[in-house]
Amino acid sequence: MVASPPGHDAEPTLAALRRLGREMELVPVQDAARCLAEARNGGVDLVVADRALGAETDRILEGLRSEGPPVVVVAGEASDEVALDAFRRGAADCVAASDDFPRVLAIVALEQIRRWRAVRERGAVERRLRTLERLNDVIVEAIPAALAVLDAEGHVVGVNPEFSRAFDVPPEAAQGQPLERLLPQDLLESAGLIGLLAKAALQRSVEARVARGVGPDGELRAFDARARRLGEDGRLLLVLADVTERERLAKRIADLQRYTENIIQNLNSALLVVDLEGRITFANAMAERILGATRLRGHSVGEWFPSTPRESALLLRTLEEGVRFRGAEATITRADGQLLPIGVSCAPLVDADGSKLGAVAVFQDLSEIKELQRHVLQAEKMASIGQLAAGVAHEINNPMGFIHANLFQMAEYLQDLRRLWDRAEALRRAAGEGDPERVRAAAAALAELASEVDADYVLADFAKAVRESQEGSERIRHIVQDLRHFSRHDPSERTLSDVNECLDSTANIVWTMMKHSVVLEKHYGQLPRLRCYPMQLKQVFMNLLVNAYQAIEEKRGPQGGHGRVRVATQRRGDTVVVTVSDDGIGIPPENLSRIFDPFFTTKEVGMGTGLGLSTCFSIVERHGGAIRVESQPGAGSTFEVVLPLAGGEEPRPEPGP
Repeated sequence: MVASPPGHDAEPTLAALRRLGREMELVPVQDAARCLAEARNGGVDLVVADRALGAETDRILEGLRSEGPPVVVVAGEASDEVALDAFRRGAADCVAASDDFPRVLAIVALEQIRRWRAVRERGAVERRLRTLERLNDVIVEAIPAALAVLDAEGHVVGVNPEFSRAFDVPPEAAQGQPLERLLPQDLLESAGLIGLLAKAALQRSVEARVARGVGPDGELRAFDARARRLGEDGRLLLVLADVTERERLAKRIADLQRYTENIIQNLNSALLVVDLEGRITFANAMAERILGATRLRGHSVGEWFPSTPRESALLLRTLEEGVRFRGAEATITRADGQLLPIGVSCAPLVDADGSKLGAVAVFQDLSEIKELQRHVLQAEKMASIGQLAAGVAHEINNPMGFIHANLFQMAEYLQDLRRLWDRAEALRRAAGEGDPERVRAAAAALAELASEVDADYVLADFAKAVRESQEGSERIRHIVQDLRHFSRHDPSERTLSDVNECLDSTANIVWTMMKHSVVLEKHYGQLPRLRCYPMQLKQVFMNLLVNAYQAIEEKRGPQGGHGRVRVATQRRGDTVVVTVSDDGIGIPPENLSRIFDPFFTTKEVGMGTGLGLSTCFSIVERHGGAIRVESQPGAGSTFEVVLPLAGGEEPRPEPGP
């Protein structure tokens, strides 16, 4: 940078400086303020100030005296006083205008630039070294590991604050001490620290070791011990990182893993974890047992769980849609091809950020439960049949009575007919012999007996008795057939059934019990066939009809009279609705919310189990429907069973988190 006053010819100075080469950039300025601003911003290696600036030159020298690039003063004349004054004010050199001015100024400028750059580079290195030293001190003091530097004889040269804290040794007290005096004996021996240091002193590869000992606080501590040779002077660095908490946490994690593994492997439920592609990543022992396969990991879950229909593809829906299911029923195919009913709960598996990783399925084998349910339903059916036994017996006894009487009468008629047959046989033989007298005698005897036994009446009455007996036996056959149909087990799969027929056949059975005190009205609508468990629906209708009859009987009491039961069916949208109404005693309002609870009954001990309506509720719910009741005490009750035409429930997803 060249500073000269306005109007002054600075070209000789600029020409001299150009001799330094084109890589040098010359910046002319005409006042001290700009010169100082440019110089302090950095990037300026030299300031050449013309003495002609006067006081401005003094300002430049004063401003850059303590910091900044060197200043070379250009004087108009060669004078020792001028040069001495410039040096006193802080000039690095003074060059007078003379014949060799261009050469001298170039040499002086080049020398000052070299010196300034060397000073600046040395200062940068020193600053970097000081920064690195401060950084090293901060790291050593802040590092959470005990550090000790030892000399070739094994004496401590220095320790960091963490070493002092961990072993309760002040830094000044540690210097010059053998390591054996500073560390607990058990800590030294547990990992062979002296041997570790000896091996490191030979510059051999040293594996990290775990040293354990009792610390100043009396607690057992664990340290990760490492050693390294620092240089050719034999100094060693010993690093002891406290891993007590890490070991405690690792042990805790291992204990939790074993604990969790024990729980998972001993669960009475199967557990599967699948990835986003539906491949099994984990399966417990119960899952292998239920699925009938081993080494499930890596297999597609679709080998066992159905992908269709949609309502059955629970696990796949959890993977695709992220929905949860709890306690849903499904069917899986075991490895041996056996179909197995299960109760399954599914939930998406997510990481800490909520990203999907897969899904978890927990399921149980419902085979025994389903079998037990079938036994309970069958027991409830038999209990209902037991309630109908008296009526059924009476209904069978009536036709059996007149069948028995007709058979007794037909036995007598058979004797008369046998006598007539004998006389007719005698007439046939006489006719065969060709004796007219014997023929006339045999014919007269036959006519006499026919008149005696009234053969025409016997034949007509015999035929009537046969027809009545046939009608009675047919009636008995229908009753027995209805009972047999009602009492048999449902098939394992739903079938298309006529709800009207289910209701009507059940009503026919119950009618034998209630016909002396109840008027039964039937109103059946046109219904499509429903995919259902027909025997279970008959159980529902049986329980509702028996309850209606009993409500009427309770209201009737000793006064007698007749009640009315009305059964009706209709299609309502996508559902079939079955209604059973009575004008019996009704249900108290406080009991309406409890009548579907298991074992709840208002009947006397021994008169009811409290399972009838609970069973109805379970069966209807299994069909995906609903059962509702309206009742007024003293006026009667109406039960409404709503069944979806789809024929079953779709498992309901759990609400999301």
